[in-house]
Amino acid sequence: MILSTNIRLAVMVRSTLSMLALLFALAACSSASGGAASESATTIRIVTTTNILADWAENIGGDHVEVFSLVPAGADPHAFQPGGKDIARIADADLVLSVGLGLEESWLKGLLQNAARDPSTIVELGETIDPVEFAESHSEEVEVIEELSHVVHEVEGGEIAPEVASEEIKELLEGVEGEDPEDEDELPAIALAIVGEVEGGKMEAGEAIEAIEELTEEGEGEHKGHDHGIYDPHFWFDPIRVKIVVNEIAARLSELDPDRADAYHSNASDYNGRLDELQDWTEVQVSQIPEDRRLLVTSHDSLGYFADRYGFEVVGVILSITTEVDPSAEELADLVDKVRDNEVTAVFGETAVSERLAAAVANESGATLVRLHSGSLGSKGSGAETYIEMSRSNVERIATALR
Repeated sequence: MILSTNIRLAVMVRSTLSMLALLFALAACSSASGGAASESATTIRIVTTTNILADWAENIGGDHVEVFSLVPAGADPHAFQPGGKDIARIADADLVLSVGLGLEESWLKGLLQNAARDPSTIVELGETIDPVEFAESHSEEVEVIEELSHVVHEVEGGEIAPEVASEEIKELLEGVEGEDPEDEDELPAIALAIVGEVEGGKMEAGEAIEAIEELTEEGEGEHKGHDHGIYDPHFWFDPIRVKIVVNEIAARLSELDPDRADAYHSNASDYNGRLDELQDWTEVQVSQIPEDRRLLVTSHDSLGYFADRYGFEVVGVILSITTEVDPSAEELADLVDKVRDNEVTAVFGETAVSERLAAAVANESGATLVRLHSGSLGSKGSGAETYIEMSRSNVERIATALR
């Protein structure tokens, strides 16, 4: 009885060991083949700063990408404030796509630098295009501040002596165009006065450099968060420039996933074909607008690329470069006069920005208020859920209002 039991136990042990060996072998095979399958099925995690970029990334990446847009549909990217979950998403992302050209300057740069595990994952797509300058901007003052800061940094780095810097600063400021030399509140005038103190022996060159450094820091502070700088980041109003960005996204995905490079470039080619169709269709719509009526007054300086591509003129902007600072009553009155004098028939507001000021200008001038999707795709049911749909919707509204 005991012998029989031992025999049965031995058989069971041998069977169990054989079964375990088989399972381990199958697991090993599964792991080997599954590893390759897993590698080939890798999903690239992409975080974008706007849903417009997210739409492009999804069209190019297809099923091989997982895309999250920090700014939700219908929100203003200029005023967006990220949360803790956004930081985690950026840290986990394989690729972070931003517009650049200062669009996200007030909230994104520090967030990206602190959250991204690898700075090389961050791509500013606006750097790939030939950007246009804002129709209305403080570009000249921004350039002066940058040049002054550069000279100051050269002194701090021991590259040039303070006396030489003073001469360079003087030459720089004397070449600034359009400044009223009698306006003592203008930054160039203040800096020139400092240089004058040095020439008159009332101030040491080193002290002058320190004073000018403080001056440029104040100037940078005034502009921070209130404009993008010199160049307009709203390049998505030009489908031809979008094609360049689409190709850049395909190239970035191909670097991360070389095995699917052909698929990404093929998707980009297909999408660029749709952009060509959009471009041709837009030109037909624009051709129906008389040339003397191709005048744009907008709530925010965002239609520069549209104007540049299709032969429009931006004659007035309510919020200038930023959407965060209201114009003065005098500025609004001047704009109303400009709308009347130019016989502009429509004022274009934005779906993601309060229409209060745009409505006031339209009412005072007798123009029609028309709202466009500018910095964000539309919410579900808006007819502007994708970039192509948003663009067609905007063009239709512009053409209808100005014919």
